[in-house]
Amino acid sequence: DNSSAFRMNEAVPLVVPEINIEAVKDSRLIANPNCTTAIGAMALYPLHQAFGLKKVIMSSYQAASGAGAEGMEELQAGCRDMLDGKAVDNKVFAHPLPFNVIPHIDVFLDNGYTKEEMKV
Repeated sequence: DNSSAFRMNEAVPLVVPEINIEAVKDSRLIANPNCTTAIGAMALYPLHQAFGLKKVIMSSYQAASGAGAEGMEELQAGCRDMLDGKAVDNKVFAHPLPFNVIPHIDVFLDNGYTKEEMKV
């Protein structure tokens, strides 16, 4: 399954084939981590094997298109408004996005991390 539906389900193996294919066993359903995690794991696993890793700090930069057509429309309209000297309205994103970087994605959880951070 390539969605997030089973990622946190302990009964469904979370698999990056190049790293832990053996986790599949006889399971008829497997989950895979989100794209940031899968790519990071591919780079970090050999380092972990060679040296052991205790902590990793990762940054990822997500495209506005991840919010779908509504997010893209808001970005496009906001850019146009900003360049025309008008106020930028935001409904899809937590803050105005044009010419900006938003320091978090999704909502904050009780542990202080966002849902997106917990995926990693």
